[in-house]
This record gives sequence, structure tokens and C-alpha cells, in this order.
Amino acid sequence: MTLSLSEGVFRCPNGHRLIETLDEAQARLRAKGNRPVVAINFRGALDMRARSLFESAHDYLWRGDTDAAIDALRDALDVQPDFIDAHLWMARTVSDTAVRRKHLEMLVAYEPGNLDGIRELMLLDGKLTPEQAERSRSTAAPILQHAEAVKTTTRTLACPVCGGDLTLDAANRLVICKFCGYTAPLPAATDDGAQTMGVALIQQRARGVKWQIGERLQHCNNCGAERTIPQGRLSGACPFCGATAVIIADATDSLEQPDAIVPFRIDEESAKQAVIERLKGIDERLYGLFADNRIASAALEGVYLPFWVFDAVIDVTRTLTAYHPSRRNEGRRITALDSTTHFQDGMIGIPIPAVNAPPARLVSETTPYTFDQAAPYHPNLLAKYPAALYSRDFETAALDARTIAAAATRARHGHSEAHEAEVRVSASVQQMTFRLALMPVWMVSLVERDGDRRLALVNGQTGRVALGTPERTK
Repeated sequence: MTLSLSEGVFRCPNGHRLIETLDEAQARLRAKGNRPVVAINFRGALDMRARSLFESAHDYLWRGDTDAAIDALRDALDVQPDFIDAHLWMARTVSDTAVRRKHLEMLVAYEPGNLDGIRELMLLDGKLTPEQAERSRSTAAPILQHAEAVKTTTRTLACPVCGGDLTLDAANRLVICKFCGYTAPLPAATDDGAQTMGVALIQQRARGVKWQIGERLQHCNNCGAERTIPQGRLSGACPFCGATAVIIADATDSLEQPDAIVPFRIDEESAKQAVIERLKGIDERLYGLFADNRIASAALEGVYLPFWVFDAVIDVTRTLTAYHPSRRNEGRRITALDSTTHFQDGMIGIPIPAVNAPPARLVSETTPYTFDQAAPYHPNLLAKYPAALYSRDFETAALDARTIAAAATRARHGHSEAHEAEVRVSASVQQMTFRLALMPVWMVSLVERDGDRRLALVNGQTGRVALGTPERTK
């Protein structure tokens, strides 16, 4: 090749032009613009060599040199294997599906709550379309849509032999007809339905719409009657034929089905006795000095109330500052030692009420529940007691769960055996999983002799009682 000084280009002896002129190169670069800045989301100490290789990879991608970009990203991961941004861009750059999956799984292993990694895996698994994935990247809240009434799909809990009501033998996992004696086992289930917050948030954003439903309409599969399902109920009896129906889905396809159910262990009589004992407490006796709080009547109903139950993985930073008296100034303290440790902790089974009525404060007073007795949900498990429908979504409940988890972690690690020491604990929830569980509750409506009405809740598993405040009746 020879250099043409007048043109500023190298020329092939055979007349081929191999590179553009300086003016042409400048015009092309001006038309293309500057390379976009790519944010680095890695949290922690990032090796400067790894950062430089990552930036070089994006320079290569901007020029269209994919092979060189892959080599640079591979070198960056050799330098720092936990560099999540390099894993993400490697997955976005390579064409081999197995290699893409390997890097995305490593990304999520290093940072379980990473929404970009979770989204790319969902795309790879066909759980999201490209359009849904793009919509899920929006940080805007879903569009609220209102529906006055929507149709529902229900399962009728009626005997297939005689059409009679079914009841439940929870201990043996059987449904039994009250009239002809027909029995059938509950279907086996092995998955409790727990899902990660990241997946749930992406799915919700991908839909782009959040429905607010006024009423749900049911066509009774037993007698054919059309009716409005009582507000806030997941199941209930048809007022015409008495058949119990459970909502499976509605026309908006936005209804979250329960994942687990905790069976009743306290019967009606035991619940009544628990309320009586609670009313004998010293606080109730003092209240009785100012009002006649003796009970004139009481009505009990067993109901399954929904709870969002969270498990959390928590990053903890604990700094211990030890002090000792100064030798020169005995009355003063000086810092002797600062030691900082980083570790992970966890918290499981954080129950957050998923209903607004009864009041969440009162419902929370019935906790705790023991989740080792929980069974996978099946509609037939509601043959004996009805269930309420959740009215608080998982996003709202997750804020409460994060606060509880962080506060409990700080309390657990915020003390020291040393006499002169100060402990500072920072707790950040790294990842959360959740499920929707139905908890057994006896709802007790009390009417006092002076006419006041009170609501009491009894934990259907432990017998723990929560008493509401009296409400004056006109």
C-alpha cells in the first residue's frame, strides 16, 4: 500500500480504497454522536482495571466490534468475577443462549434483587414478551383502571353425587358431603407459591394497568342464579341454593390466588372462652368502672383472613466503637478501637395483614402464627369456613415488612458484651420473597349492656385475643 499525502489515505496497488479520509471520518462521527454513558450499578469496591475494560467494551460496541467487546467483558470478569454489570452486558452481547443464561444466573446469584438480571432471565424463559419487558422498565406507576362490576369464574363446593354441601376434614385432607357421605381427597400440591419481589414487580409493571374493582358478579354453577359477591369475600354461600362458591379468577385477570392456608386449631367454644378470659383482664375491669362493659350478646364467625407473608435477606453493617479512659484526663473517654463487620442475616415469616377491615392494627395483634402447619392452598379447603379477599396489594405490604425486618435486625445486633462500647447497625433488605396466606381467625361481634359494640378477633391457631375499642351506637 502507498500513502497519498494529498488525500490523506492509504491506497492499494490494485486501486482499492481501504480507509476513509479524515474529513469523512469526522463527518461520520458527528452524525453518529457521542457514545451514551452506561451507568455502573455495582455496589462495592470496583477494581479500576475491571472498570477500564468495561468502558472499553462499550467503546467497541459503539463501533460495532462485538467480538472485541466480548473479549473486553471476559477480561473484566477475569479481574473481578462479581462485577454484575459485566455479567449483564455479556448476556446482552453474546448470541449463545447457554452462555447468556450462565451469566444472568451468576448475576442474580451475586445480587438476588437485581431487576435487570431477573427481567433478562424472564425474557429468556419466555415469561415476558419483548413488549412486556420494555413496559416493565418504566418507573411510572401502573395506570389505574376502575371497573364498577366484573364477572368472575368460581368453583362450586357441592357434592358431585347429590349436590349437597361439602365440609372439610382438614386432618385427613378430605372433603365430605354432609348428606350422602361422599368423600374425596384434596389434590396433592408441593409448591407453596412463594415468589420474589423482583419477579412480582416486573410482572405488575409489564401489565401496565392496575385494576380497582367495585363489585364482582357470580353465576351460581349449582342453581344458575346471578348475584353480587359480598365486598371483600373470596368465598361465600349462594343465598338461593346455599352452595358455597370460591372465586378462581375475574374478567380482569388481576386476582392473586392464595398460596397457602393455615388450618383452624381453635374451635368456636374455645374461642368464646378465650374472649371471656380476656374480658376479665385488669384493663377491662378498670374500663368497667366508667361504663357497663358487661356483654349482653356475642356472635362468632370463623373466617380465613389474608396475610402477605415475607421472607427477607438482609445486608448488615455493624460498627463497634470501644472506649477507655484517657490516661491524661481520667474524666474523659477516648476511642480505643473501631471495628466494622459486614454480613448477611435473614428473617422469615413476617406476616402483614392484607385487609383494611378489620383494622390492620387489630389484625396484627392476633399474631404470631406458626407457618409450619401451613398447607398448599386449594379452594376445597374453604368448604367449612369462608375466606376474605385481600384489599392491600403486596407492594404496600412490602414497605411494612421492610421496616419490621430492618428494625428487628438492628435490635438483634445492636448490643455488645463490652462495658464501654457503642454499636451502630445499618440494615438493608437485599431480597424478599412473599406469598399470600390465609390465616384462621374467629371474628367476634360483642354488644355491651350499655349498647356499645366491640369487635374481638381470636387467632384460630393459638387462641390469642385482640380486643377492639367500643363504638357508641345511636
